[in-house]
Amino acid sequence: MNYLKRNLHWLLYPLFIASCAKQTSPTRGPKDTIPPVLVNSIPAREAVNFNGKSLELNFSEMIILNNPKEQLIVTPTIGKDYEITAKKNSVNLDFKTELQDSTTYTFNFRDAIQDITEKNPVRNLQVAFSTGPYIDSLSITGNVYDLVKGKELKEITVALHTPNDTFSILQHPATYFTKTNDKGEFQIDHLKPDTYF
Repeated sequence: MNYLKRNLHWLLYPLFIASCAKQTSPTRGPKDTIPPVLVNSIPAREAVNFNGKSLELNFSEMIILNNPKEQLIVTPTIGKDYEITAKKNSVNLDFKTELQDSTTYTFNFRDAIQDITEKNPVRNLQVAFSTGPYIDSLSITGNVYDLVKGKELKEITVALHTPNDTFSILQHPATYFTKTNDKGEFQIDHLKPDTYF
């Protein structure tokens, strides 16, 4: 019995250390409902004469990516020829191919960027820059509506292309495209002046 009393502390030390290492989420306080805010971007929004190979976005809080290759819409399209990564409160997008000369590129992130705690998505985040001396300003908006069912259609791809006798939507990818929101609305910004179908 005397031996047990003298050596009992050796049994208690591991239990004490194990209980100190236990981590849990905070249980009190209001739920975070505020999405991250874009602090700055490199290049800056609507920058001109851009000739870099990457886009960097910095936010007001730590963020994560949510299926970015499906959520991010780049117009005119660069396909999937980019790498996108998140680290702490910044997102880096590295281009794998050369950007076209004298072209305005628009990056619509939809729900691709979220805060790390409650996964609140950054709403309506769009960054545009030009590889030429000015930003194109034509915008096309509309609604997609199912006349038979009498309701708006969400997540429908809307594609634009210029008049071309050899273009086939089934064989060629569209240059400009977007998806409708929950109300069936779409908008494509920063287009070159032209006729579109």
